[in-house]
Order: sequence, then structure tokens, then C-alpha cells
Amino acid sequence: MIPTFIYQELIGPYGYDTLKRIGKIERYYHIYEYGAGFEVEETEDYTPACLKSKQIRALISKQAQFAFGKTPEHKVTCPSEPQDPEKGKVNESAIQDYLNSVLRKNHWSGKLIKGAKDCFIGGKVALKATVSNDRIHIMFVPADGFVYETDIDDVDRLERIVFFYTVRDDEERERQRIWVQKYWLENGRCYMSERITDGNGKTASGSEAIEKQDTHLNQIPAYVILNDGLSGDTDGESDVETVMAEDSWYNRMRSNNLDSLRKGMNQITYGINVDRDSIQHFQIKPGAFWDVQGEPDKEPSINTISNDFTYNSAFQDTLSNLKQGMHDSLSVPDLNLESMKSIITSGKAMKAIYWPLICRCEEKMTAWKPALIWLSELVISAAEIYPDLKKVYGDFQKADYSVTIDNQYPLPEDEDEERTLDMQEVTAQSRSRKSYLMKWGGTAHQGLTAEEADAELAQIAKEREMLEDSYEGDL
Repeated sequence: MIPTFIYQELIGPYGYDTLKRIGKIERYYHIYEYGAGFEVEETEDYTPACLKSKQIRALISKQAQFAFGKTPEHKVTCPSEPQDPEKGKVNESAIQDYLNSVLRKNHWSGKLIKGAKDCFIGGKVALKATVSNDRIHIMFVPADGFVYETDIDDVDRLERIVFFYTVRDDEERERQRIWVQKYWLENGRCYMSERITDGNGKTASGSEAIEKQDTHLNQIPAYVILNDGLSGDTDGESDVETVMAEDSWYNRMRSNNLDSLRKGMNQITYGINVDRDSIQHFQIKPGAFWDVQGEPDKEPSINTISNDFTYNSAFQDTLSNLKQGMHDSLSVPDLNLESMKSIITSGKAMKAIYWPLICRCEEKMTAWKPALIWLSELVISAAEIYPDLKKVYGDFQKADYSVTIDNQYPLPEDEDEERTLDMQEVTAQSRSRKSYLMKWGGTAHQGLTAEEADAELAQIAKEREMLEDSYEGDL
């Protein structure tokens, strides 16, 4: 739970609703991790099954993998820079190399997928950048690790954000340790405070607190990304909440089916006119011999009743409907080897199958693209405030630029079409050869580094010169 003093950091019309929703977030993470729960009826003769399928975890993972499994491209362009016939736009390439270096050293691809999962689970996630003289650190903070306040008239303008996590938990508040970091705007400048407190909000003894540190930025280095939601929403919507009722019934049905199998898989044995004392010596095991003694003046008999499980068809239909409902709610196609047998798995067919998920991801990208553009612009502008960053990530000259985000989905035809379009840009001289090689170069089209691309271009130029010299010699 969030300490009381954290609540006091929030004011404004959105504060109460935000705090009220935070109480649900831990429950969403619990359901994601362990599956939706259901009531189990306790009995004396056996322990009921409680099997959770974790369908929600699989669905959210598939969404994140599809949306960001292929990392979106952060593309920098400098429209006013002249094009060199041989080297292309040198400064544009330098800015692109700088941005790529920052993302690569922050292990951006892996963090992006995990951040997307956190966003889908908690309804929102904070994209945070910590800027210093020698490093830019990028991370995602889950919804239960921050609270924030926006401008009263503009929910897109961040006025204050507080990050926190429990360093040490304890029943007594005085022994609790909570790390708290706050960013806020004051007269167009961003300031930061940081401290370790106890459960009462008092600075812990033996720890140093930063009361008010100038970040030298004109904006808070954080961006809150919302999952779905409506106009003016500051909480987003959890995908867990969308499907947890169906997942609960799905788990209940599977568990009840296991109980039915456990109770009914063995045939029922019954006796007629069998002496009660002899029944006590009967043993259920292979090759057992029963000495059946009948009651006085009566003929004993032993019979069995088998369970044919006639409910199987209705059970499978119900289970399939519940599972399909969860997949439809999140637009994730329910594919397996059995369902794919009769489907032509060409690129266009796969695109048609995944079309609902593509549309859903495009909708989510309307919230993610502005955040990724914001991050790129913050990273580039940070080099002007902290010039030493250019020594770490690459040097470039200040220039007018724009950033675009090209999201890519892992479909068979996408890569071939994208490579063809990029080659057309090179032919039309709207894209440099170096940029193309950095994206598609290498035997596996995995892309080359800036140095490898320069070496490849030098080799191409050398081979072309040798061919020209050879042609002139023949003449």
C-alpha cells in the first residue's frame, strides 16, 4: 500500500481518483501473475481442485510481443541540411547515431516490451529519463510506483510526479524505508528532490536528502503513457480488468472438470445382499480376490456403474466460448497447430488473420508514438545542456530536426516490403546509403554499425573504381 505522506503530494481534481485506482493495481498484477481466482467449495471427502490457466498473462504477453517485438524505428531527419552526393547528410547521420547509441546502451528493445506489459496491466506506465553529465538512463516505472499531477486545464501537461518504492518493509512505520523522488516545475524550470524516509514520511537517519536540485531542463523528464481510456482520463484502462471475469469462469470450469474426473473416472462398485463384515476385507487393487459372503438366506452379487461423461461436448463448447471471448476482447487471434491446418499461411493470409490485433496495436500506438518522439527529442536536446554526453554517445552539430516513429509488426511480408520501400528512398536520394546499410546491411539483414557501414561504402566505392579502371584499360 502507498504511505499516507505520498497521498499528500497530490492535489487537484484528478488526485482522489488516481489514489483510489492505485489500490486496484496490486490486484491486477496478482491476477496477471497467478490467474483470476474463484470461490472453491470445501468438502470433507476431498480437496477441490484450484487450477489457474494464466490466460491473461499469455494474452498480454502476445500483445506486447506483437506491438514491440520488432523495435519501432526512431528516425531523425534534418530537412534544411544540404545533401552531399557522396556522404549524404552528415550531421543528420551523426544525430541518428547519437540517438541510436543512447537507446542501445539502455537496452531499449527489452525495456520497451516490458514497459508495454506494465502499461497493459496497470492501465498506465511512466517513461522516465535521468540525465547527467556522463549518462542518460531510461526506464519504465509501473503504475504502482508513481503518482502524478497534471495541469487543471490540460491533462497532457505534467506539473508534478513522485516516484517511490519500498526499500525495506516492516510492521512498524519507524523501521520502514521508502525511497521517494519528486520532480516539479517552477517558473518554467524543472527541479528534483530525493530522500529515503520512514513510513511516516520523515527523512531516515543516516541518509542524505536532496531538497531542491536544478535539473537544468525546462520540462519534467517523464512521460505518462495511458492504455486506452477516454477524454480527460489520467488512469487508463487495465487489460486485466477487461478479461478477468471470463478468466475466473474459465479457471472454475477447468477445475470443476478435474474434480468430476477425479470423482468419476473410477467405476462405482456396489454390492447387493453382501455381508457387511466381509466388505471390510475387500481391497481395490489389480488381481485382488474377494471372498464375498452373503447375508443369511440371500444370494450376494457385486456390480459396477461406469461414468460415460456425457457432458463433455457442452463442457468443451463452454470452455471454447470463454477462451474465445477473452481473445476477442483483446483482439488476439486464437491460433494453434490444429486451427492452422486448413489455413494458407502466406504473408497476406497471416496479415488478414492478425488484422484485428494490428488495428488494436495501431490504436495503442496513438499514445505510444508521442511518448517515443518526446523521448527522442529529450535525449537529443540533453546534449546541448550537458555537452559531455557527446563524448559518450557521439558528437553532432546543433540543427533543426524532426523525429518520426515507424512501428513494425513481425509479419512475414512486412520486412520484404519495407526493405523495398527503403531502397526506393535511396534511389530517389531521399535516404542515404549509409542509413540503409545501418538498417538492412549484413548477411542476415540485421543492420550494421556506423563504422561497419562506412567500411562497406568504402569497399563499394573501391570496387566501382576498379571496374571503371578495368573498363578503360580494355578500351
